[in-house]
Amino acid sequence: MGLGARLAVVFALMAATTALLVGGATYVTTDLQVLSEVDRFLEERAEEITGGQRSQPRNRRDRNADDPVDLTSPDAEVQILDQDGNILTNSGLVLPVDDIDRDLAGDNGTNKAVFRTISIEGVQYRVITDNLSGGGAVQVARSLDESVGLVQGLQTRILVVAGTLAGIAAALGWIVAQRTTRPLRALTEAVDEVAATRNFDVPVPTEGNDEVGRLGRGFNRMLSALEMSQEQQKRLVQDTAHELRTPLTSITANVEWLMRAPDLDASTRSETLGGVRRELGELNDLMAEIIELATDSHEPAPLTEIEMSAVVTEAVEQFRRRTGRTVSLQTTPAMVLGDPDSLARAVTNLLSNAHKYSPSASSIEVLSEAGTVVVNDAGEGIPPEDRDRIFDRFYRRDSDRSKPGSGLGLSIVSGIVELHGGAVFVGSSPLGGAQVGFRIPTA
Repeated sequence: MGLGARLAVVFALMAATTALLVGGATYVTTDLQVLSEVDRFLEERAEEITGGQRSQPRNRRDRNADDPVDLTSPDAEVQILDQDGNILTNSGLVLPVDDIDRDLAGDNGTNKAVFRTISIEGVQYRVITDNLSGGGAVQVARSLDESVGLVQGLQTRILVVAGTLAGIAAALGWIVAQRTTRPLRALTEAVDEVAATRNFDVPVPTEGNDEVGRLGRGFNRMLSALEMSQEQQKRLVQDTAHELRTPLTSITANVEWLMRAPDLDASTRSETLGGVRRELGELNDLMAEIIELATDSHEPAPLTEIEMSAVVTEAVEQFRRRTGRTVSLQTTPAMVLGDPDSLARAVTNLLSNAHKYSPSASSIEVLSEAGTVVVNDAGEGIPPEDRDRIFDRFYRRDSDRSKPGSGLGLSIVSGIVELHGGAVFVGSSPLGGAQVGFRIPTA
């Protein structure tokens, strides 16, 4: 069952339930009110007879044609009992006499009148039994056929009204559901089209400020994110293929050269194998960086309160031992919220970038204070037109294509800093080269 049909059913059930509850309360109230009116009529009639305002009936079998008409009316049946509870006379209908009627007939007015409902030959009567002055009792009965017909008619009308309201509510619910769910149906069609065609340029309705409109705008944002992700994946594959082509081509050429020249002298063979080894090392580094950066499959480590200067100092010391490069370090203690391993990797990547583009005899300068890390080198520097792109994946200037590296080191730095809620920056170094660094919030 579709959403429109379910809403129509819900509307119909709500309308029918409301109508039945209101009608049921009306039915019960009306029934009690009608019974109360009948009881009041019987009580007044009994008081008129006991008070003498109306004559007591004579048995119709004892009447003559010229007898005066009894003051009793045909709208009620009257029966008189003696002190022993025996029937003296009635208006034509014999009413049943119970023990309670006999008690009332013989107690000489000490008990109150009694009401009850009886059935005579399938017809329901409401009966009151009351004392007569001087002894005996009077019974007044009235048929409930009219009252029962009234209540049954009301019951029928309630059911008709409930059914009518349910039908109207179902129709209105269907109309409202169709109008309300139209954007949802369009959204569903858009989802199906995206799933079938992989096309993210599918129009999605975004009208209105209600939940459906917000859902449409959220779906558009999701499509934009998916389209961007797909585009990034394509770029990643293309850039990876481009970056892999150079070391693989070089390795293939060197291996084929070695296969064609088995009689090479030892120095040439050693130099060729050294080139293959370097290319394989770069290829291994490239693959490691691609796995770390491009797949985004690792879970970020929890951020804890750490001493930033200690992380920078340890990263610089390890870099010095590994490369033998001269690195000057100036730190100021600062507490930050971060992951020490990833921040150390970011510092190392900045040092590796400076090491690659600086003269081997020059020094690298590292400054760390208040959550900011700056690495200055004495290389060629970075032109202003390239500064906005150096943190992109695989980006390298044309003049840098011959140098080792994959173009992923600074992109990894940017990703790490972003996870820490910080920002990267680039500028000119006081040493004459490039200044590259990042800043993250302090604890």
